[in-house]
Amino acid sequence: ELWVEAMGEEGKYVELLGKESDTNAGVRSSAFHEVIDQYPDLEMVAQQSANWEQTEAFDKMGTILQSNPDIKGVICGNDTMAMGAQAAIEAAGLKDVQIIGVDGSDDVRDKIKEGKILSTALQQCATIARMAVQQADDYLKTGTTGLEEKQLVDCIAITKDNADKLNAFDYTE
Repeated sequence: ELWVEAMGEEGKYVELLGKESDTNAGVRSSAFHEVIDQYPDLEMVAQQSANWEQTEAFDKMGTILQSNPDIKGVICGNDTMAMGAQAAIEAAGLKDVQIIGVDGSDDVRDKIKEGKILSTALQQCATIARMAVQQADDYLKTGTTGLEEKQLVDCIAITKDNADKLNAFDYTE
């Protein structure tokens, strides 16, 4: 939704996917499109796998830009590909291209603070790890965690407004 708003609900964009055999690649792409597909003036001009890799994302984005120099946005299945896409866009001399990723890496956080990447979705792996350790400790001590087997941990949209609260995949209020 942040990306759609930054795009002004219109324009050409590119999607870089992770490994197509990886379930997460499909899940992330589907989640992006659940929102994006509601806006008929957003036009995807290319969708390619960059296999979660920065160098491959740089190369593919560079090739895509040769035939689509007027793109306004890029959605990436992870932050590593967002870094590669951003580098290719910068190398091409383009500005104001709205790029988003997923993971909440410090590298992308820094690009967000510089205004070169719009946002990332932080999957709170540090919080999840702390929860797992606490629940394992509870289970070993009492034989139960007292919690449901499946638990949801929300992602956090990292933007310029809250990027300073992110460090090493850990978000602090």
